Amino acid sequence: MGNDALLQVAEQQPAATTRAVRTKTLKAIPETFFAAHKTLRDTNKTNLDFSNYIMEALREKLERDGAI
Repeated sequence: MGNDALLQVAEQQPAATTRAVRTKTLKAIPETFFAAHKTLRDTNKTNLDFSNYIMEALREKLERDGAI
């Protein structure tokens, strides 16, 4: 049968062997960082929540250091 059959059997994809992401808890973040981020949000200089803001900053730093 070709691709035009009314009923097709989907082949099962192999399960991923590694996780694409990992959770990580940061030990301590100064309160001033939260306040500075809130100021950015309040003045519409970022629309990222704090977690995504950290992820973006980390990605930028890793790129700048040539790690990614």
